[in-house]
Amino acid sequence: MNLDFFNDLINKVKESDFVQNFMTELSDYLEKNAGKGVNELSTQENKKITNNREENCLYQVVDFSSNGVYLQNTNNNVIFEETEIPQELKDKISNDYILRYKDGKYIYEEELTENFMNSMVSVQEFQKIKEDFINDSNILEIDSNTQYKVESRENDYTILSYGDNKTMKVPNELIPFFAKEQSILHYKDGKFN
Repeated sequence: MNLDFFNDLINKVKESDFVQNFMTELSDYLEKNAGKGVNELSTQENKKITNNREENCLYQVVDFSSNGVYLQNTNNNVIFEETEIPQELKDKISNDYILRYKDGKYIYEEELTENFMNSMVSVQEFQKIKEDFINDSNILEIDSNTQYKVESRENDYTILSYGDNKTMKVPNELIPFFAKEQSILHYKDGKFN
């Protein structure tokens, strides 16, 4: 094979005005838009984080990351990484702590966190509560697609309504901690979601 042929071809391509113009335009475009992709990505990430923040909403600390804290929105259960939490607050909190987003910043909810921690039970105790509830309530005989509405929450139990004005008492350990009055729940695998 003749290498002179390829060298001549390459030299002709280099001399071509079309190729030179293309290279010049491409260089200009790249210089002008060099940081744009990174800025657009940063803007999208900021919008995503900002969209996860709701005024006066409660968040449960799920885990820590090298950049911040993973939080779960207690209204919709969405988990996201929050990178704008002051180090002072990070030093105070741990997994399962409750934060409130208010006036553009996160606030540690000490009393609510304590109540949440006190509501947790051991696995054995939870199993016993679940078994007793199943035996006492006959819930397994109710259609699995039934929706239950939280009517009221008491210290030890929650009143749920369902069907044609029927109600039942359910131990609070089987109800999501953040369920509010009028919340709609479904029963599955021994607890309400």
